[in-house]
Amino acid sequence: MVAISDMRRVLAVILAGGASERLSVLAAERAKPAVPFGGKYRIIDFTLTNCIRSGIDEVYILTQYISRSLVRHIGIGKPWDMDRMTGGLHVLHPHLGYQAADWYRGTADAIFQNISVLKKLDCENVLILSGDHVYLMDYRDFITFHEEKGKPASVGVISVPKGMTSEFGIATVDKGGVIKKFEEKPKESCGTLASMGIYLFNKEYLISVLKRLEARHSDLDFGKHVIPYLVSKGMISAFRFPGYWLDIGTLKSYYRASLELLAERSRLKLYRWSSPVLTAPDDSPPFVVTRGANIANSLICNGCLVRGEVQSSILSPGVRIEKGARVENSILFHECTIEAGAEVRNAIIDKRGVIGPRASVGFGNAGVASELQPAYLDFGITLIGKGTVIPAGVRIGTNCLVSGTLDRGLVPKRNLPDGGYFIAGEPRT
Repeated sequence: MVAISDMRRVLAVILAGGASERLSVLAAERAKPAVPFGGKYRIIDFTLTNCIRSGIDEVYILTQYISRSLVRHIGIGKPWDMDRMTGGLHVLHPHLGYQAADWYRGTADAIFQNISVLKKLDCENVLILSGDHVYLMDYRDFITFHEEKGKPASVGVISVPKGMTSEFGIATVDKGGVIKKFEEKPKESCGTLASMGIYLFNKEYLISVLKRLEARHSDLDFGKHVIPYLVSKGMISAFRFPGYWLDIGTLKSYYRASLELLAERSRLKLYRWSSPVLTAPDDSPPFVVTRGANIANSLICNGCLVRGEVQSSILSPGVRIEKGARVENSILFHECTIEAGAEVRNAIIDKRGVIGPRASVGFGNAGVASELQPAYLDFGITLIGKGTVIPAGVRIGTNCLVSGTLDRGLVPKRNLPDGGYFIAGEPRT
């Protein structure tokens, strides 16, 4: 392996501004990269950890959609050793003009709108990354590949099942690693190499391509416009990544990827003590399990208090499970409370959610899709929004979506059938 210092200098740009309707209320009040994952982490932690572990210590993060929680989380980059006098971590916000169109309109447009910054960067290669992917990767392998192939652009690809090709950009590659065909989310494809949304460009070549294509496409996007253009010119190679990678684009993929962390042989190794995923420090005290509590196959973070039963679930910092309460196959974000006698199954409960005494959440017929979001919420889980309080004794079915009132998070004291929903108030910070 070749060290970054021995190669042409590489800087990273992380695209972290995207909204995500398919993550429903989980991304309603935060940018997708700031969504909690694995209890103590945020999704962007994986990309930032990859950068510093790969020897890339100068990173630019492009934000846009509800960026406050994301910016608060990353701070000045200290957890990733990027709080430096030179290099380090830089957050770039959209600089709006007089028109709404000045917002980023595509992944490549976000880079183009910061082209003045790009021109000043002291580097020869630019690594463009997404802030909403979960994977552990040493980018030095990618960079070495890029240098060896000699093309001005490279993209990371990963093999996916044929049934999933419609969800990704699919590349067809020759024996030399050059992409000969690229299809953006094809209904059917003979290829199975999906773009990971990570790109490596020679800086000057990237600038010239963006200038050329921006004149043709106001919504300039890497997958839709830039990559097909480079393929037509024979100027881009494909680096095959052999590890685990996930684009958490839907509730189903988020939920399943989260619970897969609990598998005996999880594909994502979070338990490597020598090289942990880095994140903002948490000063919570150790978690406490009282006499009579029962925990099995679960991930319990600092600050949790468990007096009841927890099965195959993830508890973020500060969660309380009271005596007689039961939580199963669920993901609880920071500072949630499950009160005495309550039952929660197959649910995701956002930050500071409260399930009242003897209430039940997530029990019912998984075949009844959500009335409000049937395309996203149809596989048997229930979503409880940030700060929502479920009253005592209330039953919330499966495939339900509940977000309480703005002031106190309360919902009406009535049962909610399978597929039902209650949304009240405006987004809370």
